[in-house]
Amino acid sequence: MLKHLHVQNFALIDDLDMDFLSGMSALTGETGAGKSIILESLQLLFGKRSDATMIRYGEQKAHVKGVFVLSRDKQASLSLPEVIEVERDIDKEGRHLMKINGEVTTLSRIKEVMTALGSIHSQTETMSLFDKSYYLELIDQVDIKKIDELKNQYLLLRSDYLAKKKHHESLKEKKHQSIEKKSFLEYQLEELKAFNLTVDEKVHLDEKIAKLKNYDKIMSSLKSGYQALESDIFSIDTIYDAAKYMEKIAHLDPSYQEMADRLTESYYNLDDVKSLMYQQIESLDFDEDEFNQMQERSYELVKIETKYQKTINELILYLKEVEEELLLITDYDHYLETSKKEVDACFKKAFDQGLKLSDYRKKLAKKLASEVLVELKDLDLEKASFDIVFDDILNAESSLQETGLDSLDFFISLNEGEPVKPLSKVASGGERARFMFALKAIYAKANQLSLLILDEIDIGISGKTASKVAQKMKFLSQTMQLIVITHLPQVAARATHHYGIRKQKENERMVTRIHKLTEMERIEQVALMLSDEKLTHFAIEQAKLLLEK
Repeated sequence: MLKHLHVQNFALIDDLDMDFLSGMSALTGETGAGKSIILESLQLLFGKRSDATMIRYGEQKAHVKGVFVLSRDKQASLSLPEVIEVERDIDKEGRHLMKINGEVTTLSRIKEVMTALGSIHSQTETMSLFDKSYYLELIDQVDIKKIDELKNQYLLLRSDYLAKKKHHESLKEKKHQSIEKKSFLEYQLEELKAFNLTVDEKVHLDEKIAKLKNYDKIMSSLKSGYQALESDIFSIDTIYDAAKYMEKIAHLDPSYQEMADRLTESYYNLDDVKSLMYQQIESLDFDEDEFNQMQERSYELVKIETKYQKTINELILYLKEVEEELLLITDYDHYLETSKKEVDACFKKAFDQGLKLSDYRKKLAKKLASEVLVELKDLDLEKASFDIVFDDILNAESSLQETGLDSLDFFISLNEGEPVKPLSKVASGGERARFMFALKAIYAKANQLSLLILDEIDIGISGKTASKVAQKMKFLSQTMQLIVITHLPQVAARATHHYGIRKQKENERMVTRIHKLTEMERIEQVALMLSDEKLTHFAIEQAKLLLEK
């Protein structure tokens, strides 16, 4: 749940602090008072992208911080403590700084944490019900973890198929090119194969040549170094003896123990180096014939690199390309047939995985449809009928979309006896709002969210329907924290906590202010909402009745 929100220099907000409690909280105020700005600040904490235009005029940076309390399950799944602080900073250059508990983090991590805790509904989401492509997302949210698992496998196979198909198309294009290159490619193939090139050969060869060129210097230095360690003037054994002397007094002072340890370590290190020097002296050899052969091979490798303007490693790869191109020229049909079989096999794998994704979506769709009807009954749509209809899947490349193989539509009937029709065509504004509220409630419960924020999801609703929507919100708030931005007096009256938002002029600038309403202030606010902003005795009495329910 959200415990505290701090917003600084964000749009009309100069410096705002809000404490939130469990249960249902209503945020009310006149149009333009700043309710949407508070929602925008919360969306920043949920990972929404923003820009420098949201910084308050005259300021260099906007800052938003939220304090959240996590359930034990969420603590375990997210590897976070019970209380976390999530922060976002935006500066004039458009840079974003994101932190969780004071540590800089990424946008993806912010989204991962916050989507596990809660969900925000904005007014534009309800408009998305006109968009059929949005329906897939709504179904996927019922079990996003399993859907992501299936979809990721599908996307990997789809990507493999598209890559193989692109390669096949390029091969077909090459088939139509002239085969006059054949003799030239055969010459290159013969020349490069004759060199028997190996990966990093020249690098290793140059290292060996450099070592042999400096044979005398290396041998002299090794012998001098070895003799220095063997000299009577300097004895490794004296270091060992010194270490033993220090160990005798180590119990008297920690610094003596440290000296003993360092002397012992130095003894073993020097002894090891001396052994390595001896091994190098014994193994180091200069073979003039081998040296001359190496130099000749290096010279030939430089010539072939210069001729082709490629490194040895690049020439090895180029050799494979030449072989493939020659094979294509000499046996187009066979090579293309092999390539086509690979493309078809990759398509089948991607398509089959797409069918698994589609089958699971259809199971989720049945579950979602039945749960939506249950929710709609609580929202004064007892006679509603609802079906999710999937289009037939064509066994063709056009079916392999990024979202999967599926396209579908929501069909609904809101009146008894009427046939189901596309939701986008028959639902009124208030009916779409209730439908979206039903979806949000289902999603929140399915994902065990502890926070649900709703921005005027009750728009277009009035009368007894408004009371049922308010009652449903109150019921939801028993299992999660519910924050509602509303214009409905019925919803505001049912809230456990009521916050008033207003815009006022301070120091020649407009600022947004918010505070938790007292009982008398709530009566006045609800009465104003009932009477179109003109306070009347009847409205006050009605407000009291609503608040007493």
